Amino acid sequence: MTSSSTAKENQVFPDGTKDYIPLRGAGNKNTVPKVHIADTLMTWKNWHQHVNWLNTTFIIFLPLIGIAYSYWVPLRLYTAIWAVVYYFNTGLGITAGYHRLWAHSCYKATLPLKIYLAAVGAGSVQGSIRWWSSSHRSHHRYTDTDKDPYSVRKGFWYSHLGWMVFKQNPKRKGRTDITDLNEDPVVLWQHKNF
Repeated sequence: MTSSSTAKENQVFPDGTKDYIPLRGAGNKNTVPKVHIADTLMTWKNWHQHVNWLNTTFIIFLPLIGIAYSYWVPLRLYTAIWAVVYYFNTGLGITAGYHRLWAHSCYKATLPLKIYLAAVGAGSVQGSIRWWSSSHRSHHRYTDTDKDPYSVRKGFWYSHLGWMVFKQNPKRKGRTDITDLNEDPVVLWQHKNF
């Protein structure tokens, strides 16, 4: 390793992060770097490549199908009770779990509570704790900049829904410290199995 490559590895950028040197193409100047789909212009020919279809199915299509079927299928008492209980539990998983416990570390929780919040939070289909909390920390650190994963400058719908249904280039998102998340066995278990 030369002193110039060591200097590049130790370079600190204005936002306090350190970039990395990708292994692909190292030493080979003829290698064309692969462009992430999020860095290409969305057109009529490639729009479908920009969409995260799994998230889109659960966040957009299934609720629309449910609304459509509600016209023909009568609502039963137990179905209504289940829907309300599910709604409040998944909301609790995101608010008390993903947001307050893991993204902001506002309080300490027991293992059974962590498992419960991880399970019901996953039911909201907003991603794993690790991914969601990392993005939320980036959002607070880089609010309304290019590194904000759901900046309002990208539009109202993108900042509320688009960040979950469109693919994002992970290299564009601002870096944050998630060592606490990487050391939490519940977070790692849920991320692995999400």
